[in-house]
Amino acid sequence: MTLNAPPALPVPRALPLTQAQLGLWAEEREQTGGTLNHVAETLDLRGPVDPARLRAALTDTLRAVPALHVRFRDDGQRVRQLLGPVTPRAPQEHDLSGHPDPDGRAQAITDALLDAPLDLPGGDLYRHALLRLGPDHLRWVFVTHHIALDGYGMHLLLGRLAAGYRQEACAPFDPLDAAVLEDGAYQASPDRARDRAALNAVYADLPFEAAPLLTRGLKRGHRAGRDLPPTLVRDLRAAAGPLGVGWPDLLFALSAAFWHAQTGERAALIAAPVMLRLGSAAARVPCMVMNLLPLRVNVGPHDSLRALTTQVREARTRTQPHARYRYEHLWADLNGRRLFGPEVNVLPFAAPPDLGPGLRVTARTLASGPVEDLALTFSGWAGALHLSVDGHPDLYTPAQVGDLRDRLIRGLDLALRDPDAPLPPLLRECP
Repeated sequence: MTLNAPPALPVPRALPLTQAQLGLWAEEREQTGGTLNHVAETLDLRGPVDPARLRAALTDTLRAVPALHVRFRDDGQRVRQLLGPVTPRAPQEHDLSGHPDPDGRAQAITDALLDAPLDLPGGDLYRHALLRLGPDHLRWVFVTHHIALDGYGMHLLLGRLAAGYRQEACAPFDPLDAAVLEDGAYQASPDRARDRAALNAVYADLPFEAAPLLTRGLKRGHRAGRDLPPTLVRDLRAAAGPLGVGWPDLLFALSAAFWHAQTGERAALIAAPVMLRLGSAAARVPCMVMNLLPLRVNVGPHDSLRALTTQVREARTRTQPHARYRYEHLWADLNGRRLFGPEVNVLPFAAPPDLGPGLRVTARTLASGPVEDLALTFSGWAGALHLSVDGHPDLYTPAQVGDLRDRLIRGLDLALRDPDAPLPPLLRECP
């Protein structure tokens, strides 16, 4: 009698890392056990939530994202990510509906999730929790590492979760392999050399200044957020047409003038996140490929919103075609010089996921990686616009970050009233 052999386990597929992942892997190896590169999102669901349906949608969504389940292997010569069987991790569950302070307890649980290191070599790339705060209020907390997902990857994940909860058929995401191989092909292409030369030229006439992260380090910033008044959002959108630009360019121009008003620097070097998805093999792949693109805006004391917006448009036209060249490589090219002043991220279509009728969903980003100095995020949807300001904790107190947020909103209001007025004085003088 012969015994049947046990079924063979599938052999994991080995892929290289994208260049974006390699930079994060290097940071992780230098600071094992850190939490700087955690990204975190919460969804507050108010209304008749079906917990079983939500759990099923979570399981299906997490199973559909291979980047959350890879194992990293570093043999000292190269790093690989291994794709094998996927077993989605169940969320922690806490019923806080009877707690005397459910919001405070929920915050403590969330902080613990965010502040506990993830084990990248061990394949521990995410954790999540479902918190019941009341009979019709459920909160999902999701924490992962930037090496697995960038902001657009998170957007894809949330969209899949919403469709799954609505019980709609979901097309599979495109394979992670395609995005990784496309990234590798670019590194060996002549386009890379052209992009490198174009981005190096942005700094050609600027004196060398060592990057402050070499001494101060990257840290998770103090954060202050606020929704802009609806009338101000309408004014912003209305002003864009006569100036011949999209309204995001107005916010980049405002941010450059704000940086000049705060620091006196004439060359405002904005770090603009770029998702690198349009026309790419990564268009439907939740993974990490985003980059930071330098937008140089030369700000004088008498420059107006109109003039600076024109500069922003021209800077984007010059640099956008070269956005695939990694900022980590640019930093190495320039011998560790400071690349950026503020990071400015404008998300025009940041609507919360739609889980169906009867449910009101509020999405909130808790962490999106470390900050070098100051980071401004404008998230828009429908007629709303939310501003979040993150300030490096060695440079700004929480109160100062809140003050900068309020000054920026007030400055935008004043600038839109007269787009031809000198902008830096408005931003210095506004209360």
